[in-house]
Amino acid sequence: MNNIYKYGKLALASAILIGVTTACSDDFLTKKKNYGSFDSSNTYGSYSGANERVANLYFQLLPIAIAHDGNGVGNVNNFTSIGWADKYAKSTEEFGGFSIYTNPEEELIYSSENLYDLFYVANDVYSPWGHVRGCNDVIEGVSGSDGLTEDEKNKLLGQAYFFRAYMYYQMVKIYGGVPIIDYVQDPILGNGGGDLIKPRATTKQCIDFICEDLDKASSMLPARWENDANDFGRITSGLAEALKGNLLLLYASPLFNRGDETSRWEAAYEANKAALAKLDLGRFGLVYANNGGEQNAANWARLWMDYTGSEGNISEAVFVTLCNLRDNVSGQPNYGKYNYTEHYLRPKNSNGGGSLTPTAEMIDLFPMADGKKPSESSIQYDKNKFWLNRDPRFYRTFAFPGVEWQFDEGTVRLSDEALKTVIPSYYPTGRDYSLWSYTWYDKAEDQTSLSASGYSPDLLETTNHAIYLRKRSDDYHLHPTAFYEFLESASTPKGFQKCGAPLITMRYAEVLLNFAEAAAGAGHYDEAVQALQKIRARVGYTASNNYGLDASISGDRAKLLSAILYERQIELAYEGKRFDDMRRWMLFDGGADQASIKASWALTGFGGNTCTYLGVKPLNGTKRHQIIMYSTVVAEKETSKDPLFDLRPKALSLDEDMSYDASTGYANDAVKALAEFYDNNLVRKDANLDGNDDALTIKFLPKYYFIGLRYNAMQTNVTLHQTVGWHDLNRNAEGLFDPLADTAPAE
Repeated sequence: MNNIYKYGKLALASAILIGVTTACSDDFLTKKKNYGSFDSSNTYGSYSGANERVANLYFQLLPIAIAHDGNGVGNVNNFTSIGWADKYAKSTEEFGGFSIYTNPEEELIYSSENLYDLFYVANDVYSPWGHVRGCNDVIEGVSGSDGLTEDEKNKLLGQAYFFRAYMYYQMVKIYGGVPIIDYVQDPILGNGGGDLIKPRATTKQCIDFICEDLDKASSMLPARWENDANDFGRITSGLAEALKGNLLLLYASPLFNRGDETSRWEAAYEANKAALAKLDLGRFGLVYANNGGEQNAANWARLWMDYTGSEGNISEAVFVTLCNLRDNVSGQPNYGKYNYTEHYLRPKNSNGGGSLTPTAEMIDLFPMADGKKPSESSIQYDKNKFWLNRDPRFYRTFAFPGVEWQFDEGTVRLSDEALKTVIPSYYPTGRDYSLWSYTWYDKAEDQTSLSASGYSPDLLETTNHAIYLRKRSDDYHLHPTAFYEFLESASTPKGFQKCGAPLITMRYAEVLLNFAEAAAGAGHYDEAVQALQKIRARVGYTASNNYGLDASISGDRAKLLSAILYERQIELAYEGKRFDDMRRWMLFDGGADQASIKASWALTGFGGNTCTYLGVKPLNGTKRHQIIMYSTVVAEKETSKDPLFDLRPKALSLDEDMSYDASTGYANDAVKALAEFYDNNLVRKDANLDGNDDALTIKFLPKYYFIGLRYNAMQTNVTLHQTVGWHDLNRNAEGLFDPLADTAPAE
């Protein structure tokens, strides 16, 4: 990998002059070239040179599947959540542990080192302004080139316009208005560089600017690239339209639309309708749309590996980062571009990371088999046998004690020979792998304790959580040709880390749900319901029970919007979407205290409180928990002392019918055997994930709906007014910038 070179030193807050001499590992981005110091006439004088410059934008701006906390620091492009336990997902029902946004014991202030800083003003490759400058450089270089055809210019410019819009989208959804920089700034004052110090534009100006860029991108890019094999993963016109639809849905949501203006919902509706039409033209859609419900949504689970479906002529992957299995070599640390999701999902006794623990709240939230919430279903919910009679997607989102979770171990054999002398039949590897993640205690009083340390079987030892996140796993039972190369535990990378599965960060189902929400908001109820029906039909629901939907939603806007947001929680669970949904709908407190920040911020629409309007409980004041399934038998804390080993039934393959009816019994004998194992041997308890002090609960402050600027931004650019509700360093007073206002404060 080439070294990193700098264009020049940061002059002012609006411009970071940085170049990164790396490239993406996708087929169309394989060449490495030093872009830090280049001759623009040579770089943009040919399609190959300009294309490599665009490749650098992909490398810097595509989301990555590696552990990060979503703050843009530590990796070039980790500014967005991909659904792991980062500061975003830990601020929702999906994961426990207080994040910086929900910690009741610490308030974020402008001088806090913990304050989210996507603005990140520094002479550094992680700055969003460096990314914006890179996009501007491509736009100017390609536009002024004499060596490119009009068609070549359009394809290159379309990608650059998209990425500039994408970077601005990431900033606007956090801050509201930010400075608009649409040209390459010269760092040397008085050298023809124009105005370098730029104040914050209004949110509306930014929204319009992003839409203009996305309109340009859509008009210049194909709906699907001709050479799909080599160019799959490139930005398409459909993706540009989909991001515009996402942006306008954000702008129509209560976060920005306090008065519930219909015109904004109508604009979002039209944009998402256009996005679906463009995606359909490019042969994107719901894969396995006609048979996703087979075997407990098995095909729905396959879409992460077989994203073109059984038909092979459409793709669910709208926005995708391609990964590979290449080895890293000296001097090229990013040559191997792995997707670490599989490793983080897999339990430790299969040589995985075992670090993603879903909450009990999410387990109890998923629909029952009739499509209704457990609290609203006609099917009785047994919290001890939480896995019975659930929505088909439940079984592909979570793994629990007593299910197979096969993988391709190749020639690696993980079983511990010493352990096998004690438990000869134990073999925790490969195609024989089953998860038995229950717990036992050596003292009876510990069974009811929420803090006692227990012991788990099969080398899981002190890993006491019963439920694992399974979604996006490359399950051998479903996909025998693995994307990963399974490795010894002593190797680097190890286990499932070397994985080439693509990272899908926007899929057709999300765009369809965006459309449903916008249609509902704009009053097009029938179209919204039809979109919901398509989502549910894929996983096995039918018209015979109205696809599991309450019939009353068809004529009730609030109920319909609530049903759509609930469907987003289920369909898009653990894909990095929930935090954005909670912010834009103000679901931490319903927006009840916004007037305390500024009187004009009070919600005049949505009944004055979004949680009340939607009929949901605010997240503030709650805690998250993990499920522990413990043995009723006390035993020593040692793997060989597992009191339930000889009582285990055959693990479920998930091909079984998971239904149970009080009058007719279990539909499947294997399901019956596992249910009886739970009844006779296991008890559920929910342990705190947010600390053992019950007085400490989630506290998302009203000012966090719009994050303020950190002190460094205001130090570097004195024209940057602080956001209302946050302290302004330069004025030593409360901020004046109003993300909801049509005009910006005077400089």
